[in-house]
Amino acid sequence: MATWPESVHILVPSYKSADLLSKFLPDLLRFVPVSQVLVVDDASEDNTPDICSRFGITCLKHEINRGKGAALRTGFKYLLEKGTSWIITMDADGQHSPEDLHCFLDTIKETPDVGICIGSRTMKPGIMPFWRICSNRLTSWSLSLITGARILDSQCGYRIYSSALLRSVSIEYDRFEMETEVIIKAIRKGYRVSFTKVQTLYLNDLSHISHLNDTLRWVKAVLITSFKSKSRK
Repeated sequence: MATWPESVHILVPSYKSADLLSKFLPDLLRFVPVSQVLVVDDASEDNTPDICSRFGITCLKHEINRGKGAALRTGFKYLLEKGTSWIITMDADGQHSPEDLHCFLDTIKETPDVGICIGSRTMKPGIMPFWRICSNRLTSWSLSLITGARILDSQCGYRIYSSALLRSVSIEYDRFEMETEVIIKAIRKGYRVSFTKVQTLYLNDLSHISHLNDTLRWVKAVLITSFKSKSRK
């Protein structure tokens, strides 16, 4: 493992992913020191805390399920209080390859003023499930239209956030729409939002997204966040 920067932490929100997490963490720890990894268990009711303990990883636990966005907010707060400068978010299901971590490290080295750098996946049938391609293309196109910026992959949770951005925006949403909320607020505040190519891995088709409800929530969140951001300018 090459020297890992002390200013960069990994944040993994987890919900009912204990089995997948047990396979993902050993791979992650080949690249990142255990002290730089944080897992937030969103009331999974499985053995996620035991798995993290086995590897020596800090695990924060929600007593009730609050959603991915809330888990990320809990992790952000904890890591910002520790004084981190950058937070890389990765999903617990192993669909984000640790081999791509260098892409984010290269980005912050080359463009240290970036607010968020988001992984951009290959959206082709046979590589990504067709329904995900349709959903991602639609949401990315919609966000591009609303923000005036080119959004290549709005739904990828593999990202690096600057502490400067996270300290300057108020995050309101608790579920999947939170990741879109931050994109809109970052752009409205003048932060650079960039993208870097990452692998497209689908090891299983497990999803905790309720397609209709989450789509409606996403649309509502985008409209409200966009309106509020514009009105405050």
